Amino acid sequence: MKKIVILLLSALLISACGYMTGTLQKSERSFVVFSGNLENVSVQIDDRPSFFPANGKHYQVSPGKHNILAYRDGKLLLNRIVILENQITTEINIP
Repeated sequence: MKKIVILLLSALLISACGYMTGTLQKSERSFVVFSGNLENVSVQIDDRPSFFPANGKHYQVSPGKHNILAYRDGKLLLNRIVILENQITTEINIP
C-alpha cells in the first residue's frame, strides 16, 4: 500500500511540474482620443490625410513622436507635438 501511494504521488508531481516557456509581446500601438468642441474640426496627424474626429472615438497611431494639427473653418486651433507611449491612450482636448 505504501508503494502505491508513493508511486501515485511521484506520478502526480512529475505531471504537475510541466511548464511552458516563451514570451508574450503585445503589438506596438497607441491610441488618441479627441475631446472638447469638435464641431467643424478637422485633425491632421503628421503627414496623414486630415479627418473629422468623433467625440470619444479611439484612433490608432504608432508609438513615438507625432505632430497633431487641428483646424476649424481653416483657422489653426491646435499645433501640438505629442510623444505617444505603447499601449497608452492619450486624450487631446480641442479648444
